[in-house]
Amino acid sequence: MKKKEWILAMLFFGSLWGVSEAVLGGVLYRANVPYASMPLSVIGFVVLTFAWVYFPRVGTGTVIAACAMLFKFLNTPFFACHLLGILLMGGCYDLFFGVFKIQRRWLSALAATYLGYALFALMITYVFAYAPWVQGGFGKVLGHIAIGGSLAALANAALAPWSFRAGEKLRKRLASPFAPRLQWAAGLISATTFVLWVMVTATYLLRSSPVN
Repeated sequence: MKKKEWILAMLFFGSLWGVSEAVLGGVLYRANVPYASMPLSVIGFVVLTFAWVYFPRVGTGTVIAACAMLFKFLNTPFFACHLLGILLMGGCYDLFFGVFKIQRRWLSALAATYLGYALFALMITYVFAYAPWVQGGFGKVLGHIAIGGSLAALANAALAPWSFRAGEKLRKRLASPFAPRLQWAAGLISATTFVLWVMVTATYLLRSSPVN
């Protein structure tokens, strides 16, 4: 796999995840929907799975998560806790699918999601000492893992086998959609990725510019 193809793929998948975080996440968080991170985690997990079908190597999840973090950072007000959750999900995906390589995909999905939620709750409360979580104490930590984590873990466990099958079917039809030789697919992906990143960069610049 050529470096240019890999970079395009990471930006493309990262922007897909980032769009869900910026658009759907913005709606859910503004409406104070309980456990709003659950559907966002599921979408991110599906995106990671499609990416993993094409790039089954350690680091894929983390790099895509980093791209999604940057996309969200440029498009929405800064919330460190949201960015941390994205990064941990990508890292945990790498851990269970790339390092441990558990054969049962649903089990890997279940474990990766639970670990991501647990690490997030513990780190944001006891390492970074984010005030709302510190005030909520261990009860908030436990609720995040037991309720939000369980909902996301069960959904990801159910969707992981389907996502892999769908991704593998897609790969049979489009073996390398990021390669220049497949002009229409690579062109569409390149154009979509370019437009998304131009839009999000423009949004950031407009938001950051001083008001006259």
